[in-house]
Amino acid sequence: MYFGIAYYPEHWPEERWPVDAKLMQEAGLNGVRMGEFAWSALEPREGVYDFDWLDRAIKLLYRHGIQTMLCTCSRTPPPWVCHRYPEVLNVNAQGQRSVGGKRYRVCLNQPKYIELSRRIDGAIIEHYAHNPAISMWHIDNEIGDRNDCYCEVCHGKFVEYLREKYTSVEHLNECWGSHFWSFALDEFESVPYVGGEHVHPALALEYQRFQSKTNVDFARWRHDLMKQLSPEIPVTTNFQGTAKDHTNVFDLGKTTDVYGANYYPGRTASEFLLDYYRGTRGKLLILEQQTRLGDRVPIPAPGLMRLWAWRSIAHGACGINFFRWRMCRWGREMMRDGMLQHDGRPNRRYQELSRMGAEVAKVGALIDSTQPEAEVVLAMSYDSRWAMKADAGMPFTELNPHTEALRFHADLMRRNLTVDGAEPSDDLANYKLIIAPRLYCVNEIVAENLRRCVEAGAVLCFTTGSGLVDEYNKAFSLPAPGPFAEMAGIRIGTYGWFGEPQAIRSMDADFPASVNEALHFGDEIELAGAKALACFDANWRKGLPAVTVHCYGKGKVVYVGGVLEGQSLSGLIDYLLKIAHVSEGITAPAGVRIFERRGAGKRLLFVMNFEATAQSMIMPGEWTDALSGGRCEQPLQVAPMDLRLLVQ
Repeated sequence: MYFGIAYYPEHWPEERWPVDAKLMQEAGLNGVRMGEFAWSALEPREGVYDFDWLDRAIKLLYRHGIQTMLCTCSRTPPPWVCHRYPEVLNVNAQGQRSVGGKRYRVCLNQPKYIELSRRIDGAIIEHYAHNPAISMWHIDNEIGDRNDCYCEVCHGKFVEYLREKYTSVEHLNECWGSHFWSFALDEFESVPYVGGEHVHPALALEYQRFQSKTNVDFARWRHDLMKQLSPEIPVTTNFQGTAKDHTNVFDLGKTTDVYGANYYPGRTASEFLLDYYRGTRGKLLILEQQTRLGDRVPIPAPGLMRLWAWRSIAHGACGINFFRWRMCRWGREMMRDGMLQHDGRPNRRYQELSRMGAEVAKVGALIDSTQPEAEVVLAMSYDSRWAMKADAGMPFTELNPHTEALRFHADLMRRNLTVDGAEPSDDLANYKLIIAPRLYCVNEIVAENLRRCVEAGAVLCFTTGSGLVDEYNKAFSLPAPGPFAEMAGIRIGTYGWFGEPQAIRSMDADFPASVNEALHFGDEIELAGAKALACFDANWRKGLPAVTVHCYGKGKVVYVGGVLEGQSLSGLIDYLLKIAHVSEGITAPAGVRIFERRGAGKRLLFVMNFEATAQSMIMPGEWTDALSGGRCEQPLQVAPMDLRLLVQ
């Protein structure tokens, strides 16, 4: 099992390197990630390369049993690039060009940047392709972040993208409804720049897809060269938190062998990230696991850094890479992350790292033989997020599909259930319950995929705002929820903003009475074969269906006509799990979470106590402690900020 940390030898005197390597080895680390910010050290002047220092660092670490995950570095160019070739800097939607000195602010379509970046990245890949110390390739860092560009070059590439996709301007006009506001185009070259307010929703959606494709194409060139020169070395890259939507990570993931992600739970990252990015592949590398952070983020309590890392593994991570080895003494992040403080001495966090390193050495092979097995999937769509954000008529803050997904996921985690994340176009045939949060934008591929799943026996849950626009961000001429109307057994007369919370009342003995309030936005539902599980219970909406269920094929479709939170959402999920016959999670005391991985005929439980006091619980069945090898006692005792790893 990979157990590593981000390391920047270029930041420290070379005489310090052996000290670091020894401390890493003693802590049980077997890998480092490095190189992503090293362009200025590797090419200090244009055309002048210096790989000697990196060669020595890689060789030294290898002698201490530590292999290198090597990153390409071209998204953070040195000052000489920006000074000599200012055209490589990206341009914002208001037409202002970025200035040098900030990371990532480059145009990935600019020919000069493409030339320079491929030259440095190609030189790195060629130089290290056959080095036995390289265990994995890492394509740059946080691909797509802050790279959005609206320059003339990008506009020209965008016009080419549209021409290839639509083939004729007449077809584009028809798909977009371009007669609105006199927007009909006479030729592709007349496509306006994207920027400012009141952008045509179809134009804004396509430009977001184009930007995402640009980021994927950047990664694909590097992936292809890596696999050409060293086909045996796996490739990864690090996705940012799920709140970032600049790039469809499932498309980006096609340029890797294993998905990778940054996970900073003390800041904004939710556990949803771990399941969504693990996806249906079943594997995920955590390439930046939090150590301490800073910047008004509380320092993790003793034990929490280790517990967070174990939680990542419990969710399905096949490796952990902490960020980072030592706090920088300079630069924008000098008061931020680091296992060691500025003085470089072992500390409390290092002791936690060492403890976990010893544990991983004991059970790493067992963990590698298992993975999560889920009956529930959250299918969140990038197209829906982009399309809804592009439509100024939709209250995106309240209806953001990502926010909806987080609500559902948090409640499912409270139940100690295993959950997968996916795009709605993925293969979802093996799930009993599919939750599609705010599936606003739909194409026929997605509609047919979900239709097949329900016909085969799945329970599918839609939420308000689903099925409203097609793949071009154009409203369906069918009654909402568009292509889902038949299998949902409903028609929606109209939909809109509530203004204030709306009371709901259960209309079915099997539907929880706790589902009693809808928020923000909802629908006037007409039954067309479906059954009302609950109705609105106040003002002019009184008696109108609020939640419905419809049998379709061997499965069922549940439609929720408003935003649910708190006990109302929890009651809905109770109902969904029941009718989908999803296996119950293990009940645990407050503050204790239980995760399960399976494989090789074994069940592996991670029983994690996030409380400051010891917790005890009765475990169903007999279990062995995977770390000690002894039979587990009853009741099971879990120390504060600690975990028990059980195997059966």
